[in-house]
Amino acid sequence: MWPFRKRVRAPVSVVTAPEPNPFRGVRVHLKDLIQARHQIGSLGGNRRTRSHALLAGGERSPFKGRGIDFEESRRYQPGDDVRLMDWRVTARTNEPHLKVFREERERPVFMVVDDRQAMHFGTKVAFKSVAAAQAAALLGWASHARGDRVGGIVFAEADHVELRPKGGRKGILQLLNVLASRSNESLRQPPDSRSSATSFRLALNRVLKAARPGSLIFLFSDFREWDQQSKTALLRLGAHHEVVAMFIYDQVEQVAPPPGSYPITDGRAHGLLQTHSSQVVDAYAQAFHTRYEEVRRLCRSRGIGFVPLSTHEEISSQLTKGLQELGNRRSANHSGVAGVA
Repeated sequence: MWPFRKRVRAPVSVVTAPEPNPFRGVRVHLKDLIQARHQIGSLGGNRRTRSHALLAGGERSPFKGRGIDFEESRRYQPGDDVRLMDWRVTARTNEPHLKVFREERERPVFMVVDDRQAMHFGTKVAFKSVAAAQAAALLGWASHARGDRVGGIVFAEADHVELRPKGGRKGILQLLNVLASRSNESLRQPPDSRSSATSFRLALNRVLKAARPGSLIFLFSDFREWDQQSKTALLRLGAHHEVVAMFIYDQVEQVAPPPGSYPITDGRAHGLLQTHSSQVVDAYAQAFHTRYEEVRRLCRSRGIGFVPLSTHEEISSQLTKGLQELGNRRSANHSGVAGVA
């Protein structure tokens, strides 16, 4: 028997505009992540320039690693490459110091993307998970355009997917495929009973083992439910690598909704948020501010980049602004001018 169905010529019909996608902003679409390559101009992802700037146009990169331009000396950390020891500073200070250089070409770039249940939330434009995927795609394409090797880790409560950094289109496309497939799978899966804080910590510890010293690491998360061990792991990452924390948030997390009663759930328990009381509204805003400031101050205290990204504003413009401010702050600190605290 012929194994294929007989083709039937379809009747001619008038082509109409496609229906609006009701899931846009809720699900991560691979097509959108691929199209992000056309938006990297403002991030400095221009293959023709081949400058030392990773994401800052024609300026020198605010990110440090191994390369040809000496940047500074810093104290040796366990695990650092001893071949980069600065023996003059070591002899002068009686403490081991390491030479730090401006980034080299084909630097490993890791996109660490939080895909836990709390990230599948949003009230305007997009879920936090979608915003994180869009930002990771933009930075991934910009890194690819410079010839860097792109990899990453996408993690949730149940498990994680690890991608070794690869050069060429293979590196960025493997990341985009995982971002699209994993995020959409999470929408269909029941909430996992395992601790979100545990999965956060395990993901960071996995990056510590997978990334070689001097890698550039972008961490995309709302930083909910992370414990002291997770914070310690982040600081360890910052000691050996160039780390930028992308703080993803939704507007309704920042400011309570108008007075009313709102059913809420985390996928397991259900409750009711009542915003009639000014005390509740103030406590609501203070809870977000406390979490935001905790992450910001922790990062700033250890030289880790901090860039906030809201779900209701254009991701590319926020990335451009945030990375420019980060570069300006680090340039000012390097020049002896105190950065913004």
